[in-house]
Amino acid sequence: MAKSQSSRTSDDDPTLLAILEGRPCPDCDDGELELGVYKENRAAICDSCDTPRAQLW
Repeated sequence: MAKSQSSRTSDDDPTLLAILEGRPCPDCDDGELELGVYKENRAAICDSCDTPRAQLW
């Protein structure tokens, strides 16, 4: 029988959102991506223009 993989949610996991955090926003000159919530989903969002770059659902 195959083992099911459990999802890891530790803050030190190299998830997509953690990788994007701190990168410059591609949509505006002043923004930086930060972790947040967009439409009730965890997301990487620009701290200046509020544009979501990635979200997990």
